[in-house]
Amino acid sequence: MTVMGIIGCRIFEDEIVHVLTNDPEAKKIYLIKNEENIGLLHKLKSQGLDPVVLPFYELRTHLKQRNEFSVIVQLQEIGLHTDPSRLKSRTYTNLNLMSRFADGVLLFYGLCGHAFSRMQKDFPYFRCSLKLLQDRSEGKTAPLEDCIAAALGGNSRYREILKSHSDTFFLTPMWAGNWKKAFRLGDESIPGFEFTPENMRGLGYRKVGKIDTGLPYDPDFEKNIEEFALNFGFEIIEFKGGTEIAQKSYRLMQKMLLNPLRV
Repeated sequence: MTVMGIIGCRIFEDEIVHVLTNDPEAKKIYLIKNEENIGLLHKLKSQGLDPVVLPFYELRTHLKQRNEFSVIVQLQEIGLHTDPSRLKSRTYTNLNLMSRFADGVLLFYGLCGHAFSRMQKDFPYFRCSLKLLQDRSEGKTAPLEDCIAAALGGNSRYREILKSHSDTFFLTPMWAGNWKKAFRLGDESIPGFEFTPENMRGLGYRKVGKIDTGLPYDPDFEKNIEEFALNFGFEIIEFKGGTEIAQKSYRLMQKMLLNPLRV
């Protein structure tokens, strides 16, 4: 039995649906029972998959009954990136839980404000393989800067786009549908930056970049982008995105687990 664990931000929900839907090797998919996995569950079922939803403490019994490649997914709330220390703490807790069952864990995250820059050093004796999403666009393997770099195809393309679009706030489909939740709009208990048109313009933003990843799971993407642009008074510009980094990172981890001598 070989088990891959996935821990990721809900921003990558669509990419995770995509890689699992297109993986014939994944004979069984387990979702950890929590609120953050509800959207993922609905999307996987819409693609004809039938994941098993369980709390962590029931996983071991189910896994012992199978002798095939399985995937366990634990998504985490959108907005954790606004507090890197909290993001790191939450993720490390789930890593320790996931490591009890998985042979390898793929984090659907970039460095996210350097929250994970010391990950390998923090887990020097981890018994399972541990990887962030990987960028190979510059001829060498390196962690991604963030989810926008993933959607745009890598760190180098992201940096090139930023040179001529420094006034642009980028949104993927999941970002466009969840930006209010991600930035805690209306939650007065959380101090910090107020996500208002005045403050966004004060930071130099004048446009919203619509990143089309080619995934069909959010039919309201266009409407959500238009609502965001209207709310902030921004011009909409479009960028071609994709899922190549998510797919390659997933396949690399899978190959490492199933055929370690060939990696």
